[in-house]
Amino acid sequence: MSDGDFAYWWSAPGEWVEPPNERRDGWSGMMRVVTAGRLYYVKRQRNHLCRTLRHPFGWPTASREWHYLQRLRALGVAAPVPVFHQARKGDQGIEAVLVTEELEGFSDLAHQADLSPTRRRRLASVLGERLGVLHHARLQHSSLYDKHIMVRWDADEPVVALIDLEKMRQRLTARGAAGHDLEQLRRRQKLFDDGDWSSLLAAHDARL
Repeated sequence: MSDGDFAYWWSAPGEWVEPPNERRDGWSGMMRVVTAGRLYYVKRQRNHLCRTLRHPFGWPTASREWHYLQRLRALGVAAPVPVFHQARKGDQGIEAVLVTEELEGFSDLAHQADLSPTRRRRLASVLGERLGVLHHARLQHSSLYDKHIMVRWDADEPVVALIDLEKMRQRLTARGAAGHDLEQLRRRQKLFDDGDWSSLLAAHDARL
């Protein structure tokens, strides 16, 4: 088997990041898989579908995530690098695989608690600017929790990446996309104080 083969990624040994999530007649889970000395994250699904106007009979959420990973790359918004995706009809239903590269050197927003006030304010501004780019394109993350925002520090400059795009969607307006995501993030995050949040909003609105 080659690493471009569905069967390879469907069966490659690894460890679950967390137990597969089961719902109705389907399931979805993420594995860490090391191949050729590199770490990859492999999402495997069976009958884990979403329904949209374009896909009224169901679309694997991994396929939707693959689609939006491409959109973010085109926008210049950092996200895991997509390596492989394919869906197929198996004996037990629709199976899908999505493979992405490891985000090396990144940790999530919840693990930034020890930052100095200056670094924290800078991170707020950079995150706001990146979200402004996202929302200007009328894209709504829809699951914008601190664990889905990844940060890497290059000297004193933060790099922000977004993960878990399964619920991303296109909205009719930029404001509609922004309103949902920012309200969700404000409630869920515990890092930024009111001053930081004001900096985030200012940077966001400058790009919106």
